[in-house]
Amino acid sequence: MSSREIVDRVKEALKKVIDPELGVDIVSAGFIKDIRVVGDGIVEIDLMLTSPFCPLSDWLVFQTKRAAETVNGVKEARVKVVGFGIPEMLKKIFKLT
Repeated sequence: MSSREIVDRVKEALKKVIDPELGVDIVSAGFIKDIRVVGDGIVEIDLMLTSPFCPLSDWLVFQTKRAAETVNGVKEARVKVVGFGIPEMLKKIFKLT
């Protein structure tokens, strides 16, 4: 399977991770900033959170890792929090702009 296919499948799997406070999946909300294949069966996922004080940050990181590792061909998912803020997509969903 190509790297592109793995990235696409991981992205699909991440759509099943719903932020319980917002009721929106983390892909549609714009929390996933990047997905990369970095080695044989290893993916890295850049995740943005709304706040450094998010009470669900550990849960979201764990669920992101867990969902990615359900994808055939993914042996390990490494999730890195890359920033905080409200993604543009989330602003549109909740009409915050």
